[in-house]
Amino acid sequence: AEPTQLLQEGDVLDLGDRAFEVLHLPGHSPGCIALYDAKNQELFSGDVIYDGDLLDQLPGSDIPTYIATYERLQKLPIETVYPGHYATFGRDRYQQIMAEYLEAKRQPGCPGEVRVTA
Repeated sequence: AEPTQLLQEGDVLDLGDRAFEVLHLPGHSPGCIALYDAKNQELFSGDVIYDGDLLDQLPGSDIPTYIATYERLQKLPIETVYPGHYATFGRDRYQQIMAEYLEAKRQPGCPGEVRVTA
């Protein structure tokens, strides 16, 4: 089927009683998006963040871009994440997943290693 609408960063899907902002969050794949409900602080994250082994070395994945996406997500107030895989989780686990991923990427020799400069 042909798409009826292409979603872009900043688009708003208005469902009447709820509105979701489209966030372009590449890294897992170039076109990854999430839907963010700012009023309820809920994120429908798709493949961007989930509570399982993160797949960041697939064809089309880009670790430096994934890192930038997580750094962006750390700034969003999120209470609940509805991922595309695994169980729903809350704010504390959301922050923990991102912090652990970013810390792992700061380790010497890690694929996509983040170089911290003073």
